[in-house]
Amino acid sequence: MTNKEGGYLNLGSHSMPLPDSKRLLIITHDVDWPRQGPGTSHILARQTRFSSDILRKVTEEGYNPYYGIPTIMEIEARFNLRSTFFFRPQYDDGSPIQQYADTITTLVKKGWEVGLHSNQTATIEAILSEKMALETIVGGPVYGSRVHYLNVSANTFLNLANAGIKYDSSLTYDKEKIDPRNTGYRVERGLVVFPITFMDTYLFTYLGLTENTITDFIINTMERLYTSGVRLITLLWHDNSIMMKGGRAYSALNENLASRLDISFLKGIEAFELVHKQIIR
Repeated sequence: MTNKEGGYLNLGSHSMPLPDSKRLLIITHDVDWPRQGPGTSHILARQTRFSSDILRKVTEEGYNPYYGIPTIMEIEARFNLRSTFFFRPQYDDGSPIQQYADTITTLVKKGWEVGLHSNQTATIEAILSEKMALETIVGGPVYGSRVHYLNVSANTFLNLANAGIKYDSSLTYDKEKIDPRNTGYRVERGLVVFPITFMDTYLFTYLGLTENTITDFIINTMERLYTSGVRLITLLWHDNSIMMKGGRAYSALNENLASRLDISFLKGIEAFELVHKQIIR
């Protein structure tokens, strides 16, 4: 992973192995778009990504197919899974996090985790401002983060740690293939870092997967990784892709994963607590 200046980040590997009783999977989602979505013209310019029924609802009802959080919640609840959603404190159109207040309240009440999807991490003050805006809605402390666009620089992890963030998941060493370095965790300046093993957009864009092939690919690749000794894998599936061709495979993926009794499903904070107990006794 390189920083914006092209230098290498100084990342240390974890010093102790994770417990070997279970294979571990962190499930996460980034909420990249404002509650009202990107607008009809944006969606229609990408109409090949959607079914005719979705497009009809967009044009006739003003439906926003980018708001996928309720659908993800329904899918995960069906299989008794919980995950982490990362929200941006302010969106590109200037709308604030308050537009998601009801959604965030429901997520927290029903057992999902809400984390910070940082817009920028250049200073501790900037992170604290964003973190506090989100915590006001959550009604408590926020411990996890993922930087928007994975825009990590040399001081990102130090600034996040100093702002009270306990773990981050903004690293990916290679977006064009599944890299074993994108598994497990690292510790950087007191911050636990979970690299992203699988990201929906990368799998479709760079690996050329489709709705029909992505589930088998993820399952088979996970098996190879776990068999090789990997204990912890992190999955990112964007909420705005859940209504898209390709992204709709999330339901089938969850059904397949939930049938595997050898995998423990974690929210980010649960993975952090597990690592914390192993490293800091």
